Amino acid sequence: MAKKIYMTSIKGGTGVSSCAAGLGFALAAAGERTLIADGDVYYGGGLIVGGCANMQTYTLADYERGACRAKQMLVPHPKNTNLSFVSSLGLKNAEAADRALAELDGLFDYILLDKLPTPYCDEALIVTDPYMPSVKSADRCKAILSDGGIRDIGLIVNKLNGGQIINGEVMTAQEIATVLRLPLKAVIPEDFSMPLGRCRKTTQKAFALAAEVVRARSANVCNVVRRYFGPVGYIKRKVRETL
Repeated sequence: MAKKIYMTSIKGGTGVSSCAAGLGFALAAAGERTLIADGDVYYGGGLIVGGCANMQTYTLADYERGACRAKQMLVPHPKNTNLSFVSSLGLKNAEAADRALAELDGLFDYILLDKLPTPYCDEALIVTDPYMPSVKSADRCKAILSDGGIRDIGLIVNKLNGGQIINGEVMTAQEIATVLRLPLKAVIPEDFSMPLGRCRKTTQKAFALAAEVVRARSANVCNVVRRYFGPVGYIKRKVRETL
């Protein structure tokens, strides 16, 4: 039976789909059979971020109207045999997604639900960036999830820049987790290449650490501050200030 993780945020722009893809790739690289269920019913953002844009033959909307079986919706990633996607383009009834995922459950070790809510998830991960509007929305998101019956809720702090922490512009990831009273599951460094479909090695390492936390193999998260100390770190901080 797959472990189902609902990844979400009630504020746009925090990077839920990017984090779902990054975590999915890391879990797959660790040998876990991983499915990412893209909850974007309008343009398939999760598939785009994951490098599988327009590769779907059937979607959850087709399954909803009885045009395909659940296995026919699977979109295997072209470069990673352990990673697959499911698209929800055009989906109208979330109950169809619940039925489809129940059929696919035994085929995977992990199912990451990218903003695709289901009452059958084992845990939830709230994605926030370090800025106050997102942190406040994460607190509200926690309340909504708790009211919905989800008890195992963790936190991913995305887009965190070590230079801004040193300059006192944003809180550390642990401080954000303390404010929200949530266990910190992952820290993902600020990476301007991610919207371009790329990922720096430091970001890949951060997702690899996150995968180990999710797999209960480790409690370590990425240290985004280390690279910003010393003369080189000072230059990096000054460059970041001009962006």
